Amino acid sequence: MSKRSAPFVAPDHIEDPTSKDGKKHAKVLLSTLQEDIARFRNEQFPPDILRQIRDMPIYEGNLAEVQAYQHDWQPLLERAVAFYPAANLPPDYLPLPASLEIPQFIYHVQRLHLTKTRAKESKSFGSVGALTDKCGDYKADEIARMAAVFDNDDEARLVAHREFIDLRAYVFCRDSKGEMLEPERVRFYRTGLIVHALPDFKIVDSRQTPRKRRNDAYSNPLADNGIWKIYRKK
Repeated sequence: MSKRSAPFVAPDHIEDPTSKDGKKHAKVLLSTLQEDIARFRNEQFPPDILRQIRDMPIYEGNLAEVQAYQHDWQPLLERAVAFYPAANLPPDYLPLPASLEIPQFIYHVQRLHLTKTRAKESKSFGSVGALTDKCGDYKADEIARMAAVFDNDDEARLVAHREFIDLRAYVFCRDSKGEMLEPERVRFYRTGLIVHALPDFKIVDSRQTPRKRRNDAYSNPLADNGIWKIYRKK
């Protein structure tokens, strides 16, 4: 199952984090962290001590190599966890947001399965103006059909769908007893993926045959500008 990211929480050291000034302070600190990550990433990614897998932003090494590279990232990781304290903790093991662009580190990896999947990005809107601001222009008759949805129902919503090819890795790890665990599905293209490869580590590359997306519950769009298809939200 794909994962959402860990939720944002203002750090404890911010005075009155729910106030307007507290939220502004947290936003400034998070922006500073993102700048520091970008600077460090520019200098230290890709890692020169690890080996790249295929043409992907995935790098593998032995335990000492991966631990050494994670150690370099550790100060930034700790600062990030101050904003996202639930990251990688049970019961959900939610990752840090991909927008931070901190590499994901996974240990005891036996097999890596690279896949492409037909996927769908979805956005919901309560007005035609908000929709066109995000999704672009539509024909006049399509605008009229969308406007009619709101004219007839004040509580209606429009949903925009954009299809894309989603790149993922299924990561198979072993536990402390050496038994294979259920695979973890990871989106890695924005952050990068760092894996500690076990002996006889294998790579399965299925990117040439994208998996089919599940049947869409929506059909017959109200509007379609070639990128975003618009439907009345069910």
